[in-house]
Amino acid sequence: MITLEEIKTAFKDYTYKYGSAPIGTKLPYIVAIGTESDNFSADNKVFSKKNGIELDCYFAKKNESAEQNIEDILDSLGVIWEKNESYDETQEFYLITYTFWR
Repeated sequence: MITLEEIKTAFKDYTYKYGSAPIGTKLPYIVAIGTESDNFSADNKVFSKKNGIELDCYFAKKNESAEQNIEDILDSLGVIWEKNESYDETQEFYLITYTFWR
């Protein structure tokens, strides 16, 4: 299981926040947030915890080399990730979201 501290350390070359970034944070930056859990339980006890992480990466413009770097970091951490991408026309940024379990 990967820890939040390991994720933070792995992304030390990026502006990295947990939970949310303050208004006015300069692009690009990364925000990690906890999502759902998928625990294994029996006999009224949790035996194995499995927590989801969403890594939101904000960019002013498409940057395929940065995306590849982020994916390489995730691969080096040994996580199995999924990717989703969108563009916010109102605020004019790209949002690439990586989801995985820790």
